[in-house]
Amino acid sequence: MEKYYIKSMIEEIAKGLDRLIEQKVICSNKKVLLYGLDRYAFAMRTILSNKGYGNIEGYISDDEAAVVEHNCDIKNFACKYLNDTYELIQVRTIEDRLLPFDKNATILIASKSYLLEKEKLERLGYCENIHFYKVYDFIDEELDRLFLKKRRMTIKEMQATEKKILAYVDYLCRKYNLRYWVCGGTLLGTIRHKGFIPWDDDIDIFLPLQDYRRLISVFEENEQYTMMGMGTSEVNDFSDIFAKAVDKYTIINEDIGTVRKVNPVWIDVFPLVGLPSDKEERQLFFKKYKELNRQIWENFYASNGSTEVFSKWYGKQKEFLEKYDFDKSQYVGVLGTAYGERDAATREVYAGTCRRPFEDIEVNVPVGYQEYLDNLYGKNWMQLPDESKRQPHHNIEAYWL
Repeated sequence: MEKYYIKSMIEEIAKGLDRLIEQKVICSNKKVLLYGLDRYAFAMRTILSNKGYGNIEGYISDDEAAVVEHNCDIKNFACKYLNDTYELIQVRTIEDRLLPFDKNATILIASKSYLLEKEKLERLGYCENIHFYKVYDFIDEELDRLFLKKRRMTIKEMQATEKKILAYVDYLCRKYNLRYWVCGGTLLGTIRHKGFIPWDDDIDIFLPLQDYRRLISVFEENEQYTMMGMGTSEVNDFSDIFAKAVDKYTIINEDIGTVRKVNPVWIDVFPLVGLPSDKEERQLFFKKYKELNRQIWENFYASNGSTEVFSKWYGKQKEFLEKYDFDKSQYVGVLGTAYGERDAATREVYAGTCRRPFEDIEVNVPVGYQEYLDNLYGKNWMQLPDESKRQPHHNIEAYWL
């Protein structure tokens, strides 16, 4: 498995809507209802607007609490920015909108639990392909065939595989005198557990941008290991501004909601970049990058879920990565992570490197790791979280090839 494969769920929803437009289920003089209050229902509205259909009556949901919350958000927005609420889209419960029975209802559903939604509507007297229609149900036989007759990896096997990738990258970095350090949950695990956080399912490292690029250029690809992602020849047509070192003997099925990705088991390799010295400028820098990321996803939805849009934004992302030199900056950090501006620290954190045990190997840890971990996790990071929070944070299934 040498190729990265990505499938856009939003693009599949767009295809489903095109089919219903062709069948004249969706037409400009007929009001439609969108089932759900999730990214897929919201995507249907965006796609229909892109196609010139403004005849959406509103959203319906069986989650009364979510309906109340969304209506509050809409009214708060209207109060701040609009003169009236006449043009705002409605959000209603199923019973409120569909009882008494409405023979003219046209309901569109794009849901991973389509069969459950179908059953709810049928109990109210509505019929499939007469009153409600399946836009997309997320069953993908083509992708699913990739995983047939393959043995699923346990979390321990995934961790062992990732550790071997890390050991190989560590070897290359020492061979070519490249600066790297474990980061994020991997650094926390190294200090607190002397290895993996027991429930963690990935490894993260970062390198100063120039060392990041050098690692890609000297990476000694072999039968088992390669790199893909930003800056490599195997660009992954996604908005990530980092790379992955991967094990080609494995395959992962990852569902992140908007897209489904297939690639080998990996470790994440992030570029560590310079940041503004002034605190307010630094905060603004992170906010500007966050806005850039929002624009990228807006473009993704505006193009009806085409993953081709991501590569068009790389130039803008590159400007952020190169604006401040790591070795000349008082503050450094990583862009595009869930931590936002907390993923920044003084460069003194990386003034030196110490070797620490990670399971049965050794890895690089920055000498100022306490400042970094305090920023990310607060002062009590040595304390274990509640058991309910001890869960992997990726929605993935890994298999042996």
